[in-house]
Amino acid sequence: MDRGSAARPAPLPSGDVTFMFTDIEGSTRLASGLGAERYRVVLHRHRALVREVLRATGGTEIDTEGDSFFVAFHDAADACAAAIGIQRALRAADWPDEGGRSLRPRVRIGLHTGEAWPSAGGYATPEVHRTARICSAAHGDQILASADCAAAAGLPPAAMRRLGDFELRGLPAATELVQLAAPGLPTAFPPPPARPRTHHLPADLKTPVPRPAEYRELDRAFATHRLVSLTGLGGCGKTTVAKAWAKRRLPFYEHGVWYCRAGGDLGDALLNALGRRPEALRPPIDTAVDRLRESRALLVLDDLDRTHAAEVERLLRDCPHLAVLAVGARPLELPGEAKRALGLAPEDVSAAILAGYCEERGAPWTLADCRPLAAAVDGFVPALTALAEVTALGSPGVALRYLSDDPAGALDGGGRFRAAIDEAVAAISGPARAVLLELAARSGGATVDAVLDLCRQRDGSLEALVELVDVALVVIERPAMDQAVYRVPAPLRWLLTGSTPEAVREPARARPTVAAGLVGRIVHPVQLDDARLRAVA
Repeated sequence: MDRGSAARPAPLPSGDVTFMFTDIEGSTRLASGLGAERYRVVLHRHRALVREVLRATGGTEIDTEGDSFFVAFHDAADACAAAIGIQRALRAADWPDEGGRSLRPRVRIGLHTGEAWPSAGGYATPEVHRTARICSAAHGDQILASADCAAAAGLPPAAMRRLGDFELRGLPAATELVQLAAPGLPTAFPPPPARPRTHHLPADLKTPVPRPAEYRELDRAFATHRLVSLTGLGGCGKTTVAKAWAKRRLPFYEHGVWYCRAGGDLGDALLNALGRRPEALRPPIDTAVDRLRESRALLVLDDLDRTHAAEVERLLRDCPHLAVLAVGARPLELPGEAKRALGLAPEDVSAAILAGYCEERGAPWTLADCRPLAAAVDGFVPALTALAEVTALGSPGVALRYLSDDPAGALDGGGRFRAAIDEAVAAISGPARAVLLELAARSGGATVDAVLDLCRQRDGSLEALVELVDVALVVIERPAMDQAVYRVPAPLRWLLTGSTPEAVREPARARPTVAAGLVGRIVHPVQLDDARLRAVA
């Protein structure tokens, strides 16, 4: 045969390549126990069986060292078939025995699919290292694959078992591992010897002030619901509460707790949180649903609004074991949604929050120092944030005097507090604005009977009250089990009515009228004349 007609090796797979690593579990111990000659027999028999399967399935042997194989495949389904074929061939073969115990080697196999291009007869790509780490995470007789490989092979749910996300040594991001299943192969193995990745909750820059009452409310809601919305005004601490509660719930979700800010594309944000890449020519939400379909997991979705409702509904519909905590300014109004509004913080909690602000700014004020100011603003966290600078630079006493003299000025030195309230009020309906202004003029709040009377006077309905409670512009107090009181937080009353804290606390004085400037800005869509607005029953 001349040189031109000599057989040339087949080109190595390129593009989307599926890699396989195999090795014998405990090979060093096995070799020392058998001795060199007997181990050589076992090793050569093992190699012959593996190569026979590889020839039948189209695997290209890249490297063989000791008891390990490194193989590349053009097709992920062929690679999965080869892995199953290897395990079956090893189990079916005759092996020498030692004291009645078969010396069949226990081989572990790792598979992964990724983009790769051959170079100098091999591959230089992180995908090879990921495959090697997956093999190291397997046990003898077990086949582990990345979720990317399972997806590329089109494996049905019955052919695999999802094990979760794991941090593989030396590799960025997490890898979701699945165990391949086939008739005749064992299914029960210990967990992979790798660190599981169970959440994507951002690390706290400082320890949050515990809010146990809110945590208990969320616990109760999730006991009977899969979707719970946590709503409230900007700056009230929704995100902090959601993340702190979610960390406490990590032991309850087998497949982890995953946090993301929704942004413009919820599917893309979810994939980023899960450590997944979008698929070409496919909406990210479709890929996210496939990834979460069998997961018993909790999603904490922050900055949600009603434009995301359809995607959240699909997640819950197509992923039956999934739970969702939806954090935003308003509820999603989906079927089966449990609503929790984050209202006023208890006095000790709000004082601790203010003391934390002071500590960040180098001020020495303690929780006890901050308690009177926290009580004066009703535990309304956005107001505490607005007062943080003057409290730290002066003192809680200085801030309290400033608040008494000019509450609107004290709370709104930079315009941010008023802008946040204006934004929240602008997002509610006209009837809800009218009821809000009526309630703002009642320092003690109103019972549901009084609110019903207000609704009749203003051609509104209880839906307006529900709307106000949902966005935490009105809070519910229950001094008795049969007598709930609906009240506007004190700082909002001062802003809406133009009153001072002393006037609000002094029952003998006439109730203040609504501030004229705010009437023009937030009540205009209701088209109520000033006389009606001032006629507070």
